[in-house]
Amino acid sequence: MKINLRYVFIAAIIFRLILAPLANHPDVGNHIDWGIKFWEYGASKFYAPESNVWAFTWPNQPPGTILIFAIIRKVYELIFGIFWGINVAVPAFPSGVVTAIDKHLYLILLKLPAILADLGIAHLIHQFLAKGKYSKVAKFGAILFLVNPVIWYNSSVWGQTDSVINFFVILSLWLLFRNKPVLATLSFAVSLYIKVSLVIFIPIFLILFIKKFSVKQAIVSLVPPLAVFALPTLLFSFPHEPFSWLLEIYKVKVLTNQLQVITANAFNFWGIFEGLAQRPHSLSLGPVSYQTWGLAAFLLGYIPLLYWLWKNPKAKTAIWVLALASFGSFMFLTNMHERYLYPLFPYLTILTAMSPRLLPLYAGISGVSLINLYNLWFVPRFEFIVILLSAGKGVAVKLLSAVNTALFLIIYQNFLKARQKRIIS
Repeated sequence: MKINLRYVFIAAIIFRLILAPLANHPDVGNHIDWGIKFWEYGASKFYAPESNVWAFTWPNQPPGTILIFAIIRKVYELIFGIFWGINVAVPAFPSGVVTAIDKHLYLILLKLPAILADLGIAHLIHQFLAKGKYSKVAKFGAILFLVNPVIWYNSSVWGQTDSVINFFVILSLWLLFRNKPVLATLSFAVSLYIKVSLVIFIPIFLILFIKKFSVKQAIVSLVPPLAVFALPTLLFSFPHEPFSWLLEIYKVKVLTNQLQVITANAFNFWGIFEGLAQRPHSLSLGPVSYQTWGLAAFLLGYIPLLYWLWKNPKAKTAIWVLALASFGSFMFLTNMHERYLYPLFPYLTILTAMSPRLLPLYAGISGVSLINLYNLWFVPRFEFIVILLSAGKGVAVKLLSAVNTALFLIIYQNFLKARQKRIIS
């Protein structure tokens, strides 16, 4: 490809910045509220019951997320303060600039970390492909990821942080295969400190660590994350010990007191039967709960992946395993949100660049995922799509859930065929 990748990245960030102020999802209201309340309550009172007065939702994310939005709040106040001072001091200064900053800048800044993470992931995709026999498709992989509507809709329109946490995990994988275990561990820990969604990848990275490094190296690599996160956690936990406090936050605030339903608007296996009905996943289905069935179905596909990675801990196998673990968890675990398919796309993009025959599957999965992201929020609103997705007691949702399930099975079958032909290395 004779395309200058630098221009593609510039175009990608301009496009995303144009989109950023055009939509305001309710989740962004949380991010605004958390950033403001951090400075009002102070870090040590932020998670305290007596401080639990929120404009939208109580803080259900780890300290890393809160610190991001707290810093963004101060950056916004600084920039606005500078322009407000100029506006007051210079009569000729156009006041419309201050009005535009007041109206749009905060929303752009809130989405900026996710936008930059989009570009960071695209760069890492290029790096994974640029070495060896896949160098000719490295640009294609980066561009494919950047233009995928699922990616820019999530970060620039919705304003979610999925790209941020996935960037740090992909960076961790890159550092692992560059023989930098300490930095790899630190990067993975940053992801979990911001959001715990990618905890399912821990067994994969443990296998890679064990296979690539000594036990001593693995233990030593755990020290920097503990040291790095002790101080910011202490800001929140003071006067209590930071690590036990942090574990309690994950247990009480992050992992338990949220929806806990069979499916939370995810077009997955459960969506075939449940549609959009938000029923508790603790309900029984035969001898055990929906949650237990989901976990069993996920592990049925996940454990063989871990075994094959143990037998062949190479980069391409790891990418396949990460892709299928992402897709499998979304398809079968309960309490899945529509956004939780995001971790699949960086790895599936790499695999598609390596094997263009996967492109129709990539397009199909991306299309269903985009509709899934659009469903219920309906921004921008296309009335005929809204009617189609809402009609007939969710028939379209159930059909798309079945399509997604079939796509997962086809992708998994592609991996099995590649493994049998010994072309994964």
